Amino acid sequence: MDVPMDPIVLSGLIIALGAVLLDLVFGDPPNRFHPVAWMGRTIGFLDKRVRRTGRVRRDRAFGVLVALLPMLLFFLIYTISLALVRNYFGLFIWAVLGAVALKSLFAIKALQDHVYPVMEALESGDLETARQKVQMVVSRDTSKLDRGHVASCAVETVAENAVDSVFSPFLFLGIAGIPGTVLYRVSNTLDAMVGYLTDRHRSVGWFSAKLDDVMNYVGARLCVPFILLGLMMMGKDWRGAWRIAKRDHGKTASPNKGWPMAAFAGGLGIRMEKMGCYTFGDGPLPGEARYIREAVTLMKGSSLLFFFLVALPLFLVLGIHVQILLEDVFIQLL
Repeated sequence: MDVPMDPIVLSGLIIALGAVLLDLVFGDPPNRFHPVAWMGRTIGFLDKRVRRTGRVRRDRAFGVLVALLPMLLFFLIYTISLALVRNYFGLFIWAVLGAVALKSLFAIKALQDHVYPVMEALESGDLETARQKVQMVVSRDTSKLDRGHVASCAVETVAENAVDSVFSPFLFLGIAGIPGTVLYRVSNTLDAMVGYLTDRHRSVGWFSAKLDDVMNYVGARLCVPFILLGLMMMGKDWRGAWRIAKRDHGKTASPNKGWPMAAFAGGLGIRMEKMGCYTFGDGPLPGEARYIREAVTLMKGSSLLFFFLVALPLFLVLGIHVQILLEDVFIQLL
């Protein structure tokens, strides 16, 4: 006797699987249509209007407002919009639009799209173009980097952003559905825009930077076993990845970024190096462009393993119910 599937579980499958399929096939939309770009413009608008007083406590207090206002705004926009769709159009339309909304909050294919032009330039022997392409994804000066350091930049980008762009968003989806993923994505955008790396943002961005450290703390560590599993499936050195991750993860100023970067370096048998800042791994610099392709394959494989083994089951058991509860609160208020 066939047992009908719970409509909430079916809706959750449509949301989560649909979002991943959309991402893998289409990638990110243009910036003018991308909600994360809208988050960035909102943060920039607030940041420009904060008067720097030079008094650390007051500037940090203003920084809390710069962080909390966009988090609250986008949380409300997403949650209320989805609540209204479910209330007036039913579960199926809600699930389909939920998949589209969720797709905007993580990025797998975009990481590939950002670094493959670097790989293609290196494969064709055009180092100058490779330097220009990689400058688009890192903050350091790449104009004088050699082939190995250019490739290292690309691999570092994939490894570091695997947590920010995939693992942590999936984790928050599992815990609190789309509303939780929205809160994570705004916090990560805040860190990218006002994190205290410059004098202008050292106080105003303090809260945003610390919040991002907290939000990524679990995801940065939880990603490691899935990177090891991905390396096993690729026939790579997963034991070396674990050894290097344990040894080198503390080499960055961030408490989180070193875990995936060190694991990638150890597993791929290469050295990642930002001169004057850090070095991960014992191998040579990734002079061959193929290491960029291997890093992308590892990122995709480990991300999808995490999605199917952790994020999706957790979302169906917990996250979607938290999301519906939050939406119901707003429906009752409205």
